[in-house]
Amino acid sequence: MSPENMTHADGTSTAANASAAGDGARGLGTAPLRGVLEEVTHVLSSVRETLSSFLELVSLEARRAGAALVWMIAGGVVAGVCLIATWLGLMAALAMWVTDLGVSPLLAVLIVTLLNLALAGGIAYTGIRMTDGLSFPATRRQIAGHRAAKVSTP
Repeated sequence: MSPENMTHADGTSTAANASAAGDGARGLGTAPLRGVLEEVTHVLSSVRETLSSFLELVSLEARRAGAALVWMIAGGVVAGVCLIATWLGLMAALAMWVTDLGVSPLLAVLIVTLLNLALAGGIAYTGIRMTDGLSFPATRRQIAGHRAAKVSTP
């Protein structure tokens, strides 16, 4: 009997043990590679799941923000209507007060109308004057390379 084919007390042969040791030696080379591939696959799966959860969160928050925006716009419209009704009530009260002072009702309504027209004109004029800043004059001068004019103090 050759030493390679000897049988041990546990019933296994030397050739079987050598073959198992050879398989183990070959398995050592592939086991770490398989483990690394499994870990990379697991990491990619975790990244995909995290990204999916993040996008779902963004989607839900965008939907919630959209609903809040709709409610804000609706509330703004209702508040605007209330303000207009309040203004009309104040103007009617002013016209009634002027009428109580002895002015004809038609003239009282015309006075209130002219006051409203003057107020609207003043607000429009102020808005038109404010448009000068909308063209970013200082930024445009800076880009063009012009120096800002020195402001003289009295």
